[in-house]
Amino acid sequence: MTSAPRDTTAPGTTTLGPAPHGPASLGVSPRGTAGRGAGPEEHRVEAGARWVTTAAIVVGALNYAYALVLTRLLDVEAYATFAAGQALVLCAGTVAVVVVPWILAQELARARTPEERADAVRFALVLAASGAVVAAAVVSAVAAGFAGAGTVAVLAGCTLLVYLTRVTVGRLQGDERMRTLACVSTGEAVLKLASGLVMVAALGMGATGALAAAGIGVLPFLFWWPRRGRVRRRPFLASFRASTADRDLWRKAFGTASVQGLIALMAATDVVLVTVLPADPAASASYQAAVMVGRVPLYVAGALAIAFFPALARSWSAPPLTAGAVRMYVTAALPLALICATVPGPVLTTVFPAEYALMGDLLPLTAISGLALGAVLITATFSQAVGDFRCVRTQGLGLLLYVVALFAGWYGGGVTGLAAGAAAGNTVAAVLLGSRLARRQGRPARGRGATAGRAVRSALPFALLLVVLLAARAVPALWPAAAVGTGLWAAHGFFRRHEAPEEAGTRPGPDPAPPSVRAPAPPAVRDPAPRPVPDPGPRPVRSGRHAAAGRPRVGRAGGGDAARLLAEAVWHGTAPAAGDGQLERALVLARRNQTAGGLARAYPRRLAAARAEAEAATGRFWRNLGEAAGLLRAAGVPVALIKAEPRGDHTYGNFDLVVLPQQWRAAHAALSGWYTRRSVYWLERSGKVLLVPPDGPAAHLHDAVAWFGVPVVPADRLLARAVPCAGRPWRVPCPPDRLRVWLAHALFQNLSLDLSELLAVRELLVPDVIAWAEHEAVREGWPHAFRAALDTAAGAVDRLDRGLPVPLPLPLPAGVSLRAGAEHAGHLLHHGHAGTAAREAGLRVPLVVAKRLRRIAS
Repeated sequence: MTSAPRDTTAPGTTTLGPAPHGPASLGVSPRGTAGRGAGPEEHRVEAGARWVTTAAIVVGALNYAYALVLTRLLDVEAYATFAAGQALVLCAGTVAVVVVPWILAQELARARTPEERADAVRFALVLAASGAVVAAAVVSAVAAGFAGAGTVAVLAGCTLLVYLTRVTVGRLQGDERMRTLACVSTGEAVLKLASGLVMVAALGMGATGALAAAGIGVLPFLFWWPRRGRVRRRPFLASFRASTADRDLWRKAFGTASVQGLIALMAATDVVLVTVLPADPAASASYQAAVMVGRVPLYVAGALAIAFFPALARSWSAPPLTAGAVRMYVTAALPLALICATVPGPVLTTVFPAEYALMGDLLPLTAISGLALGAVLITATFSQAVGDFRCVRTQGLGLLLYVVALFAGWYGGGVTGLAAGAAAGNTVAAVLLGSRLARRQGRPARGRGATAGRAVRSALPFALLLVVLLAARAVPALWPAAAVGTGLWAAHGFFRRHEAPEEAGTRPGPDPAPPSVRAPAPPAVRDPAPRPVPDPGPRPVRSGRHAAAGRPRVGRAGGGDAARLLAEAVWHGTAPAAGDGQLERALVLARRNQTAGGLARAYPRRLAAARAEAEAATGRFWRNLGEAAGLLRAAGVPVALIKAEPRGDHTYGNFDLVVLPQQWRAAHAALSGWYTRRSVYWLERSGKVLLVPPDGPAAHLHDAVAWFGVPVVPADRLLARAVPCAGRPWRVPCPPDRLRVWLAHALFQNLSLDLSELLAVRELLVPDVIAWAEHEAVREGWPHAFRAALDTAAGAVDRLDRGLPVPLPLPLPAGVSLRAGAEHAGHLLHHGHAGTAAREAGLRVPLVVAKRLRRIAS
């Protein structure tokens, strides 16, 4: 039996059921990712966020103490060398910090097999090692201008270690071992402080010893270095080529660098600008000090982003996780911002020299700026987690408006105006990104009044805190007590476990499989989804009137009045008045669109025969499907049902089942007594067979989701991510796989989407599902065709929702189908499947021509 290619991107066998996170083959302990506690995933992620946030606060305090102590131990010249070298290493390590851990964490969170994890680690190592060599060379060249040879060598070594140890950070983050990451990060700061003090105070190594402490501090990360384990070893050159040939990983690396780089630009632009502009030195110093204090919310946002990123990268239920991250950020960051904004002048003069007197006017503005910049970081990271790098456009617009606001504020009010411009610009950028995120994740189900009322109730405690702090500001002796009380209240809210109303029904631990949506049970005979509507009887439709009030008229398209009636009945659940002739034409069109049952339920009295026919056909469908899938399960052959929605009509007759290629013969043996006739279409080769029983629908058995012998979606990944179907003997693909199957069926087979398929696609137009489906389409070699088909389907869904005309079935542009064949054939050829690529290229043009002629004839 000739076998077509199954998976050109992830070699190795995928076992059914939940794939492990952190396999031992890479030296990852299972406890880092599997259900750590008994609570739902949101609680587990929030617990990790608390660990990372606490560590960030401790590390910041230790680093501040280290810098403060060195001002006493080093002379002015040595301290200047230390400060310049530290800034140089931090600047050179920006690429490692913003790219390597994030991309590795995302890939490890999504990996299903040890091979996929190994590929991600190899890519991170290549990226870190190549970046380390370049950065070390740059650091050495720049440091040679202000330091001796020994200090230059130390700085180069520190740069190398910083780059390489970011791989460990990404591994711990991707495996969601937040407690370990927090402890190691804290240990790094402690070791840096201790070793630096020893080398400077006891050994007299000066600035060189102070800088070497940074390299010594990161050494503990090497204990958690990813190990190769049992993954098949490759020669070095082959491993290097495999790691660098994955365009999807490079796309994500550049996308991650863009997202995080724009955030870094927003954080640094005002600080750099205030030193360049002709401002009073005391005012510039006051601004920089105020920024240092007001950016506390940004550190909280960074810690939360690290903790929530891998869970968001893996999960399809982003809104609950997003809500949890936002709640934790507001709970911790807003009180801290209020504290920073209300510091009274006498307290500032006690802590800072008299030259920093302008800080009292600047702190309220920099606190707002820091809070908004933290919101920018949180929302951009949410988009980055699901591979939505189009947020860079919104970030770029926000950065442009931010710079404009900075200059406008400077020319209008000097340094104070600059602070006001930074606050306004960051706030606008946060609103832009937040609005975009809200649109992509959908609006809440509750009404606007309930949402507004809940927002007001949530804001009341913070308003009360502001009133208390402002009152205490008038009495500086009372303000420290009020600030401490506010901090304790924020800490209690941040560390308190939040009980969600839906907690009782949430599954504990991470969900390693794609969408955790459990498929509803199919009905026994009828489809219970559409709500019955009264039959208005045979009344003529008046010209110029629309049957359903409140929506635009559906004009003549795809059958004129027939398309209008069908869309109103099936899509909107109404029953507009129609004559017998119109209803008959609509029924013909409904049968072409596999929605005859939905139309008959809208007119139960006039289309009683069609309704009974649809219910009988659907009953036979579920009966035969249950028999065939039950025999396969009894034989130990897992099976997935594709191209069939549990709540749809099934008047077409046949059903499609996918099994693993290695169980193809076992599936045939299991069904040998069920079917009476077996046939193979000559264009389908041996990867698809039709098994016809004595009565009722036949079974299409597939060993991959393929059309005309050309595989598109591999069976192993489809079955590994499939979810149970309410106790039935079959599984259904997860939402991203379902979306790809529907669109691939339209692209590679039908060149159109009928109304039943548009109904199925409408349920899957969720941002996270789309992002993951597009990610898989890239791996399968048809990303541009996927996006074009998705845009066509989404546009039709939007028009149907608004009551506008749509041709039914909806044809795909011929150019899209031709491009799909060329794109996918090129992917197959690139991965060494020349015969299958030639087959696809040869069949594509005749298929498009045949479908176009058939549509013209109909």
